[in-house]
Amino acid sequence: MSSTQSLAHPSEVESVNDVVVIDGNLTWTRAGSSEKVDRDEILFILEAPKTDVPDHEFFICCLKEAPEDEHNPHRLSLFRTTSIPADALQEHIVRELPPHLRHGAGNEVDVIVSTKSGMGSAVRVWEDVLQPLWQFIATHTGEHRAPKTDSHQAETNGPHYRLIVTENAETIRSFSKSLWTSNVQTSGSRTIVLLSGDGGVVDLLNGSDKDSSPAALPLMALLPLGTGNALFHSMHKPLYLNPGPTPLVHGLRTLFQGTPYDLPAFRASFSPGSRIVIFADNVNASSESDVDAQVSREETSVSHLNGAIVASYGFHASIVYESDTPEYRVHGQKRFGMVAQELLKESHPYTAEVAIRRPGSSGFETIPRDAHAYVLTTLVSNLERAFTISPASKPLQETLRLVHFGPVGGERTMEVMMKAYDEGKHVDIEWEDGERVGYEEVDEVKVVILEKDERWRKVCIDGTIVEIPSGGQMSVKILKGGLFKVLASSTLLLE
Repeated sequence: MSSTQSLAHPSEVESVNDVVVIDGNLTWTRAGSSEKVDRDEILFILEAPKTDVPDHEFFICCLKEAPEDEHNPHRLSLFRTTSIPADALQEHIVRELPPHLRHGAGNEVDVIVSTKSGMGSAVRVWEDVLQPLWQFIATHTGEHRAPKTDSHQAETNGPHYRLIVTENAETIRSFSKSLWTSNVQTSGSRTIVLLSGDGGVVDLLNGSDKDSSPAALPLMALLPLGTGNALFHSMHKPLYLNPGPTPLVHGLRTLFQGTPYDLPAFRASFSPGSRIVIFADNVNASSESDVDAQVSREETSVSHLNGAIVASYGFHASIVYESDTPEYRVHGQKRFGMVAQELLKESHPYTAEVAIRRPGSSGFETIPRDAHAYVLTTLVSNLERAFTISPASKPLQETLRLVHFGPVGGERTMEVMMKAYDEGKHVDIEWEDGERVGYEEVDEVKVVILEKDERWRKVCIDGTIVEIPSGGQMSVKILKGGLFKVLASSTLLLE
């Protein structure tokens, strides 16, 4: 569902006085009583433009999250004051709606709300937090304008964004295809605010089959509302503290205070006969008890996919694939752990030839192993907030790294996974018999899959499963030129 909208009514604003910072908290008086808010809950402080009003105005914008509260899990609060301790709060000051969020003649703004991502909270975050916050800033910085009512008005007097609420798995893919078509015809910039998980990112990346990029790369802004949120967590990892702001607070700060950076991407190319495999909900199914009737397997031929996170073969790809099958879907979030346990028991040796091309080299080296347990190429440090798959990877660094090891058995494979949850210490593992976890920087990876059983011929590209024919291959390398820019924290020191 797509619509072009102006912004809704802002949240109620409370007046406070005597604002000070004490022990990391923001303290003030309101109606004669002392109150405080954790500094980690501050999104930013809006400094209103100077007007004829005698008092200078500041608006403290805060977000308190209470996941256990089903009725109000995200509580946006707005406080007005005439004075703040500027030195202590300078990093939080916002004075205007950033250019990338101004919808007009030179820039288009799209907001995509993914209804099925993660725990399904994107709609509530949009309606309860982002929409009123955006409205509030636009109103108090002079950016709020009524929709066009006169055909002679300039385009800049139009709405602030185009809203797209997903209806099915094709919504973002269809938008992305139209995006690349329109980008060929326009020289203006474009911002896409994505309330989604990693799946929304990969859908955007694969909207174009062309190798060339438009002159002005679209800008992607992420709010982490998926399950793993690998790209978001990897981008913000240097900012994470414990305790500290939540990922959503970080995302909103970045949205209004961030800086555009190039988003590194890779291309995974596949042999002829390769097919994307998905299990789609069957809307015509009549029996709720018949799991197979509720879900149908769909296959689509594919020659390549673009990604920004991971391309894998072996244990990781099998978990992603099998957890989506009808057999495991009925178990909800528990299915991932259930699948992992079953795969660890089997400890299948994945028969394949893996070759790598190192940086600066024109030739390939074959990894001296006929069978594998884990082959994973990545551009990011983390697959989840706490799961560090590539500790050497830096935010938005255009460097592919490969993590791999052989069929070492279920106990050792579990040891590797647990060490990844310990700040990525799995990359240092070497066992007494000489087996070890391989970890290296690469320019390209080729995987020739020699399995006969189709169950063991699945690869995973940012969550999308591709089945490779026996004897076929997947090759992964950096996609030069990029497809998108991405909004990241201005405080990041990119290497």
